[in-house]
Amino acid sequence: MTTPHSPYTSAQPSSPWALYALIAMAATMLALLTTAQAGVALAYEGQTVPWVGLLKARLVDWYACALFMPVLLALARRYPIRRDTWAHHLPILLLASVPIAIAKEAIFVAVGNYFRPGVFDLATILSEDVSYEVMAVWAFIAVAQLLVGVRADREIGPAAVAVKPPAPATTSSTSILVRTRRGPVRLALPDIEYVDAQGNYARLVTAGGRFLLRSTMARLEVRLGDEFLRVHRSVIVRRDRIRCVAAAANCGYWLELASGVRLRSSRSYRDRIRAAGIPGAEA
Repeated sequence: MTTPHSPYTSAQPSSPWALYALIAMAATMLALLTTAQAGVALAYEGQTVPWVGLLKARLVDWYACALFMPVLLALARRYPIRRDTWAHHLPILLLASVPIAIAKEAIFVAVGNYFRPGVFDLATILSEDVSYEVMAVWAFIAVAQLLVGVRADREIGPAAVAVKPPAPATTSSTSILVRTRRGPVRLALPDIEYVDAQGNYARLVTAGGRFLLRSTMARLEVRLGDEFLRVHRSVIVRRDRIRCVAAAANCGYWLELASGVRLRSSRSYRDRIRAAGIPGAEA
């Protein structure tokens, strides 16, 4: 399943450049810390400490890690760790950390050999450090999940703020009340293109913005009524916004909406999509 990316909230850096500057600053601090640690260890053994050489090596090491942060943020958006997804997404993220760690070490070796030709050997370094590097990537994955998760608690739209929904609505309702920083907003059901799960909230996506509502997907499915079709345990789509359907791996479908957004359905909802008579779904 794919969902459109959303801008960071005020709890995060206000622009991608600010985020990258923060990552670079963190990498620099880690380089200084690990340089100090390595220097103290050498001094304790009575060896001469090459501080400049150590710092250069550590800067290259941690900056190589930082280069992969955009990739880890993209993975965090694609495979968020939530109560209903962690069992499927965590193994994918852990496996993805291995090639990322190897690629990071390859960059380190390439840069190191540029300044000191023939000194660094990738196979040797991997045999000594690959487990450490994988665990370092896990730590960066955790940070990426945290950065992406922050926005799910204060999401988007025209100054939208997630709140607990007001009291019980019936399936005959034609709108849903949400609250924003500008006050209550009533969303007409026909304006909602799709809904996806965001932790303990449901995100209502409209042409005018995105709004969070504290609700389970099961409860919201009943509340939205027959004009909406659940295509994944984390996604509900308005039927008349589905333009076409194409087969996907694992017996699922890709759903293209009128806005151009593409969503992925899961195998367990295949029969519902077929029964809805959507163009492209197998009969």
